[in-house]
Amino acid sequence: MKHCVIIAGGDLHGEVNVPKDALLICADCGYRHAEKLGLHPDVLMGDFDSYTAALPEHCEILRHPAEKDETDTMLAVWYGRDRGCTEFHIYGAFGGARLDHSIANLQMLHHMAEQGLHGILYDGGTAVTVQTAGTVCYPRTKGYLSLFSLTDECTGLTVTGVKYPLEQGRLTNAFPLGVSNEILAENAEITLESGVLLIVQTDLSPNS
Repeated sequence: MKHCVIIAGGDLHGEVNVPKDALLICADCGYRHAEKLGLHPDVLMGDFDSYTAALPEHCEILRHPAEKDETDTMLAVWYGRDRGCTEFHIYGAFGGARLDHSIANLQMLHHMAEQGLHGILYDGGTAVTVQTAGTVCYPRTKGYLSLFSLTDECTGLTVTGVKYPLEQGRLTNAFPLGVSNEILAENAEITLESGVLLIVQTDLSPNS
């Protein structure tokens, strides 16, 4: 599984973990974060409406028009996909001056799942991902586990190993029923029959 790390232009809390041999992409002003952290991206791409300083010489620069259908972060995902990446770790996807970009990045996770790509958005000690039909285990942490339906509904939802278990339940995108659960076992096991589930884990430090 080839990893891609993307640094977007939203708020960045904490460090950026770049696995060995991962493809590192900065989307537009995400390069400011990389500069502060001493990271050297392989690719810097975007319309550069946000980053207006001198561009670096040590990486590939890909310019895109400002008037386009895709966000710079979405273009970065497609670039990584076309180079064989299937696991994406995305930082700087929330906050900043653009709430619409935060929402766009959540929808982007849905799009990635449809293409068989696994994406995780990081915001400090919070990780956000999606799950489609099947069973996935999530390790116990000190924080909360919250579940939301990205599609009209998620059905056949069974959640075990948590404070508030659920068996063959249903979530809709009209009511936040799945907020603030807690993992009590070593792992929470989530089984979904249909729909796309948004998974939010806070305070990722292990709960030993």
